[in-house]
Amino acid sequence: MMTPAAAREREIALQVFSKTEVLTLEALADAIVPGAQKAGICHFLDHHLAQAAEDCLLMIKYMGLANEAYPDFYQAGIENARIHAFNRFGKTWAELNPTDSTILLDEMANDRIATWKGAPASFFFFVLRSDAADLVYGTEEGFAKIGVPYAAHIAPKSSW
Repeated sequence: MMTPAAAREREIALQVFSKTEVLTLEALADAIVPGAQKAGICHFLDHHLAQAAEDCLLMIKYMGLANEAYPDFYQAGIENARIHAFNRFGKTWAELNPTDSTILLDEMANDRIATWKGAPASFFFFVLRSDAADLVYGTEEGFAKIGVPYAAHIAPKSSW
């Protein structure tokens, strides 16, 4: 057992995502929720996508998608985002400056990407933002970062 950040730091092999997907996903998630890359967003998502549906703790579980479609949902969204960054700016997500990345995020969040295929871009944005925020801010330490008192209904026995 280790945190997603520790798994990322130790370069633990991923079960779902390819190296190309990781490059896009880390930069995209970090643009949406700063700190997501360092917190291990790819390992966090990968771990939960490799689990049985009842053990998955990702937002997608609560959105009415069949559990066997979870990996496809994320992979399609990542690929759409990768293609859009390249088509719009000729760059990967990791190469984008903050202004260009903000433009792309706005287009995603508002479904203004004509070439986007599959689930709406705004839906993918919502789900990924929720997962990234959960990872970065869903702990006592995360709450402290934003100055909000941690008031869990059932407090964890130990920190992550």
